[in-house]
Amino acid sequence: MSKTTETGRETGTAPQTKHRQKTGGKSIGINAALNFIKVGCSVIFPLITFPYISRVLQVENIGKVNYGSSIITYFSLFAALGITTYGVREGARKEKGQEFNRFASEIFSLNLLTTAASYALLFILLLTVPKFRDYRTVILILSTAIILTTLGIEWVNTVYEDFLYITIRSLAAQVICLAAMFIFIHRPEDYLKYAWITVMSSGIICITNWIYCRRYVRIRILFSSGIFRHLYPMFIFFANSLAITIYVSSDTTMLGWIAGDYYTGLYSVAVKIYQLVKYLLTAIYTVTIPRLSRYAGLGERENYRKLLTQICSFVVLLLVPCMTGLAVYARNIILILSGDSYLPAVRSLQILSVALLFAVGSGVVVNCINTPNGFEKTSLSATICAAAVNVGLNIILIPILRHDGAALTTVLAEAIVLVICLVRLGDINYYLNVREVLTQIVYAAAGSAVIIGISIVIGRTGLSALPSLALGIVLSVCGYGILLAAGRNRYFMSAVSAVLRRKKQT
Repeated sequence: MSKTTETGRETGTAPQTKHRQKTGGKSIGINAALNFIKVGCSVIFPLITFPYISRVLQVENIGKVNYGSSIITYFSLFAALGITTYGVREGARKEKGQEFNRFASEIFSLNLLTTAASYALLFILLLTVPKFRDYRTVILILSTAIILTTLGIEWVNTVYEDFLYITIRSLAAQVICLAAMFIFIHRPEDYLKYAWITVMSSGIICITNWIYCRRYVRIRILFSSGIFRHLYPMFIFFANSLAITIYVSSDTTMLGWIAGDYYTGLYSVAVKIYQLVKYLLTAIYTVTIPRLSRYAGLGERENYRKLLTQICSFVVLLLVPCMTGLAVYARNIILILSGDSYLPAVRSLQILSVALLFAVGSGVVVNCINTPNGFEKTSLSATICAAAVNVGLNIILIPILRHDGAALTTVLAEAIVLVICLVRLGDINYYLNVREVLTQIVYAAAGSAVIIGISIVIGRTGLSALPSLALGIVLSVCGYGILLAAGRNRYFMSAVSAVLRRKKQT
């Protein structure tokens, strides 16, 4: 793609001439399916364990672990320093062999330094901040994930689009953690064991990935001052991630500080469900980031625009119905997963379902447009504004609305990021076919109307939570599928044709 200004217009710069990164002919569709399976399993496994965990550990202990996790999120972010996003974008443009080995070694060496600095800061705060005194043990346990993530170098797998390995490895780690939860957690006092098990997955990934990645790269620890040349562009990504983390995690942190463990526990249930759905939807577009980065770097504008249009269309077709379903079945989901003691979290989940629209939308713009095209400063300014608004509104709304106030500020923060990024881009049609995406929005809106109608009918049957939810999901999927088929939706028909072809081949 030709170099552009942040308004989306070409500056006339000639396309770059770097070699294309080989991916072994990997299909974006297969990669997306694999990533969808991986994230889908990360949704299913918590659905299996969370009802058990929430009932055994109780609201207060769940709140302690989630509060500790919200603290560690900031230090993990500082240790990562934007390396994952920067490594994927720049690594995708490097030629295999010596050039990529040198780049990966420099990034890893710098990551070790940022990790050491992160731990030093964490230990200082644990010793000096009185509020952390009751959470020191759980925070220290959860902090082991920081070094494990650094050693895992998963961004290398993403650069090479090796989503088959990532999926298999993630499934194995989740199965082991699932078994460990049922084996070791039986009492409310076992919340520290729960904390250990939550970081077990990082340990498995770290060990296996370090060995596996040798097929792609030979990493050495470098002490050269040259590693610091990556610091400034990485810092932009870090600052952006920090701002995102502030408006995503500050809700839990400030809720625990202001309202206490009980409301933190309620909110954590709503947030967990919201995040599970969000991660499932983001799995569709995250696999395209390396490919989009290569297209942007090589000046292949038409390939870039075509791929982004396809991805946005698929996301829209799934996002709007998922958002609607989460809102109308929020009570059923809370009852099934956590029990009636968590019913006060229903309204928070319904509010967060609206945040899905803005969160996924802004994720597409930030990761699939701004990052590949070098507009990370736009993303940074948008997320800083969102973080400032989020923290300010949390101070005002949490004392009044408790967990519902925290959910409301999340919606507003996500919306701010999306609006600012779209305004700064200017001509969005330069990057994707807007008319095509709008057509899919019409299909998705009609599907949402079908889902709402089905939920109203089922609500009058008097069925209990689980049967009504199961029936609602089945009927909604069937109804939406019939609607798309009747309208000859090109993406739906294409997906059905692909499935039928694979069945014939087998």
